[in-house]
Amino acid sequence: MSALIGQKEYGKVLKRSTYITLITVLFLILIKAIAFWFTGSIVILSTLADSFFDFVITATNFFLVRMSLREETDQHRFGFGKYEALSSFIEAMFIFSVSMFILFLSAQRVISPETIPHTNIALAVMIVSIIVNFFLVRYQSSIIKETESISARAEHTHYFQDLLTNLAVIVAIVLVGNFNLTLADPLFAAAISIYMIYSSIGIFRKSIDILIDKEIDDKLKDEIKQIVMSHPKVDGYHDFKTRQSGSSQGKFFMQMHIEINEHTSLNESHNIVDQVEEQILKEFPDAEVILHVDPNNIVEKKVWND
Repeated sequence: MSALIGQKEYGKVLKRSTYITLITVLFLILIKAIAFWFTGSIVILSTLADSFFDFVITATNFFLVRMSLREETDQHRFGFGKYEALSSFIEAMFIFSVSMFILFLSAQRVISPETIPHTNIALAVMIVSIIVNFFLVRYQSSIIKETESISARAEHTHYFQDLLTNLAVIVAIVLVGNFNLTLADPLFAAAISIYMIYSSIGIFRKSIDILIDKEIDDKLKDEIKQIVMSHPKVDGYHDFKTRQSGSSQGKFFMQMHIEINEHTSLNESHNIVDQVEEQILKEFPDAEVILHVDPNNIVEKKVWND
């Protein structure tokens, strides 16, 4: 199990990442708006709209992720981790909606094709966009490795799409400008939109899994089982249940019944539970752990995903 950063450091990393992303996206909006002003290209419009919603979504994500890192309260004893999954859900809905709109505009432009003026300006702007997006995606990859955040992964997916989108836009501009293939503009825009719709569905499914309390990853569960069974006085376990809370970087809730010898005293049973919990938290410091002891001679097993 790789070392996971604490919640406090996790919040600082995501905050820094958000500021850098917002500044970058504002720059992209500016240059793409200039390109669209001169060209009127539908494929340029698609990437401009995408960047505009990038800014709105990233700002929304920043607010919701900050909410997810708040300490628990008397009325919210399980914390606010699901706000992060909610931010990813909203992002997926935005991506899907914008993509459908661009798909509709593309269909209209296929029916009534138009030429693109000032293709050189558009080409220069998109080359700059590709360079900026490339470095942003590389930076976000490092953030994912450090935090394993679902919201960071959603943003990385989207900005990687932007990188591919910009490459497709350049191809479309070259085809229109050099070969007068006016249909390339709406057809490439449509292809980009379809790809974005497909990607948004993946983000949507992941966020829904967390919002409806899907079990954590099987690999993490196997690690927890190994920790529990490594204790010499634990004979087995049952009723092992988990649920994730927000980020995928270690914040989750788990409960388990551990089985020990029926002749073990109450005090010793308590010590065994403390020792097992300590070992779990050593590997997963942000986990919330509930362990219950059952004597192994009266165990009524109810196995969940074991």
